[in-house]
Amino acid sequence: MAPSESAAQTPTQVLPRGPGVLRFAVAGFCNALSTGFFYPFSLLFYVSLSGEELRTVGTVLTVTALAALPSLLLVGRIVDRVGPRPVLIASLVVRAGCFVSFVTFGGAAALAVGTLALAVSTRAEQTATPLVALQLAPEGQSSRWLALSRVVFNAGMGVGALIAGIFIVDSASGFALLGIANAVGILCTAALYAVVPRTPRPAHSAARVRIKARPWRDHKFLLIAVVNALLLVSALAVESGMPVYVLQELAMPTWTVGMLFAVNTGVLTALQLPVSRVLDRHPPVRVLAFGGLTYLSLYAALLAAARTDGTVRMLLLVLGMVVYTLGELAVTQAALVLLTGLPPDSRKGAYLGFNQIFVGASTAVAPLLVTYSLAGNPPVLWWSLAGVSVVSTAVLLGTERRFGRGASEGVAGDTP
Repeated sequence: MAPSESAAQTPTQVLPRGPGVLRFAVAGFCNALSTGFFYPFSLLFYVSLSGEELRTVGTVLTVTALAALPSLLLVGRIVDRVGPRPVLIASLVVRAGCFVSFVTFGGAAALAVGTLALAVSTRAEQTATPLVALQLAPEGQSSRWLALSRVVFNAGMGVGALIAGIFIVDSASGFALLGIANAVGILCTAALYAVVPRTPRPAHSAARVRIKARPWRDHKFLLIAVVNALLLVSALAVESGMPVYVLQELAMPTWTVGMLFAVNTGVLTALQLPVSRVLDRHPPVRVLAFGGLTYLSLYAALLAAARTDGTVRMLLLVLGMVVYTLGELAVTQAALVLLTGLPPDSRKGAYLGFNQIFVGASTAVAPLLVTYSLAGNPPVLWWSLAGVSVVSTAVLLGTERRFGRGASEGVAGDTP
């Protein structure tokens, strides 16, 4: 973070300020609400409405997710040319159309076309959203706005999943209603983003963007993107692997999983903004390094839980989850600051589009890591993830000096 940003912040200020902050927050919450409403039932949704088997649906989702990755470089360049807001709104409209198509058309071909368009539009949205936040944030408030985007995301996902669990019926008509409701929610999000205050865009020539938009040559950004992707694999592995491990290996009651994720969601929602204010005082490279290292607490708790039982086991898991979640707060905040701060202004879209390739690869790798580990030797999963944390921390701390003061604080100008 730039020195001017630190100076602009008061010691007690936690909530971000600036024009349009409420509308931005409501739009983000509405978007996350729609996603949370759909996400827990996504596989059942696709199977029911496409008429295909689960294995076919899984294959189509994996193939289309990977096929969408090369297009993200183009998406990033479009963001740099026209600005993040139009791309964000267009991606939301496309997403809504995808859900209407899922309800209208069945079969593997329609599923493949729809999920490919959905994958591209979702990645485009994830590229544009933080850049909209940066455009809206007054000087000294960028990290708070980025933190706010995470707060409303976590809150919306949690509320959406809760609502879906209560009202969605496991039937074709129930899933059709889910798809239409999701499409309506996404269109409402697009409308909300459309009325967020506009900010002037800096003038960058198309030639300049075209010549300089080569993020793969920026070793600092590439390092952060790779480390962020590795830590994302860890987070996704926890999300999908921990329930299986807790229920099958530890033989704990099913409510344990819900409680642990409730702790995770509660801490993320309640502490993201105040914790971000504390983290602003430290270089984000260091925050990212030590945030990833705290993931070890949950891995250690899961391994130790196999040797304990009763109250001790439960306390171990809860404590491990709390510390892990605090690390997750640090990782997401520092990664956002670095990934949006390191690129020059005229190339932010191209850089973040490039980063989405790593994000997409992470979402493809994590399920394979989880399924193969849990099917073979379950503790290997947690030892493997522990190795990822240790290596990531060592690499970041070993290369921190290369970033320099400005870059390590997430600041970049518009120079090569």
